[in-house]
Amino acid sequence: MNILITTGIYPPDVGGPARFVPLIADKLSIKNNVNVLTLSENLGSSEKVNYKVTRIIRKQNKIIRFLKSILLIIKIGKGSDIIFINGLWFEAYIANLFIRKNTIRKIVGDPVWEKYYSQYKIDDEFDEFQDKKYNLKIELYKFVRNLSIKSIDTIVVPSNHLLKFIKNIGFSGNLIKINNGTKKSKSSEKNFDKNIFLIVSRLVRQKNIDLVINSLDYLSRDNSFKFHLNIIGDGPEYEKIKNLIENLNLGDSINLIGAKFGPELEEYYKSSNYLLQLSSYEGMPHSILEAMNYGLIVITSNFGGNNELIGNNDFGYIVENLEIEQIVKSINTSVNSSNNQAMSLKGKNLVNEEYNIELTTQEYVEIISNNE
Repeated sequence: MNILITTGIYPPDVGGPARFVPLIADKLSIKNNVNVLTLSENLGSSEKVNYKVTRIIRKQNKIIRFLKSILLIIKIGKGSDIIFINGLWFEAYIANLFIRKNTIRKIVGDPVWEKYYSQYKIDDEFDEFQDKKYNLKIELYKFVRNLSIKSIDTIVVPSNHLLKFIKNIGFSGNLIKINNGTKKSKSSEKNFDKNIFLIVSRLVRQKNIDLVINSLDYLSRDNSFKFHLNIIGDGPEYEKIKNLIENLNLGDSINLIGAKFGPELEEYYKSSNYLLQLSSYEGMPHSILEAMNYGLIVITSNFGGNNELIGNNDFGYIVENLEIEQIVKSINTSVNSSNNQAMSLKGKNLVNEEYNIELTTQEYVEIISNNE
């Protein structure tokens, strides 16, 4: 079978799709011809993979990029049996009006909300955005989003919250929930006496990294609270975050590392004790799964798939709202808990049993193979 996978990010980019797409493409390429079409910072590539990667320069005129993406999806897609959409959803929708291929789409959030929220054009949270009326441009974009979703043959989501989101749009096709997954790692006991924090994220507004930094700054005013934070990722908020660290004189405590993946990223998981993930919305974040797999204690926001995964503080700590006082309270609770070793082991066992990437990719392979 010939399979086209579309995505907006791919290694060396950091983010959920950038971790997921190579895994599923590699699995599918065992018995199929796979072509990944992605946006990229440059056209160069050093990866050695068993499938083809076609790159489109990300930083160019958006209209030209949009048209190039559509034309490439048409060109590659017309020789494909199925299109698996992980990104470039609007381009894939337009292109498929011409080539009429069977489509499967993985949806991990609302791209329209994310676009306008990250650009500071709206302040409403995910659920409020769905029901509220906005200006003509946003409402038109929401209409096209709904139209594109309804045109898909099979939609896969990683959380119950997203199941509800897709149903509310009026999708009547094949709707499936498949857990996100991560690779298993060897167990290693953590020393939770050390306040070593980690953020692995795209540096965009909805990740609230500035709020995390301000919360840690508040805690550090107590001389007894010492910490170190590594921030792994890149994105449009990079300079803002860098300036905030400098303005708060936290350069000795916070390292803004940039994008890392593969073995380099694994080393940061291994050397850290706590993951801070306080996004305004998440479907089912890979960074939390990876952190739990490496035994980190997760401190996360009460949105989307986060609370489905963490439960009632069973596998980590849920921050009830994104106020500094609540974040500080949750961090204090986590670092002072005597239960962290047990929680670490419990979280790792959960991920290995229910969020194993081998099981996840196999389910996707079966769905894609059955939709030929």
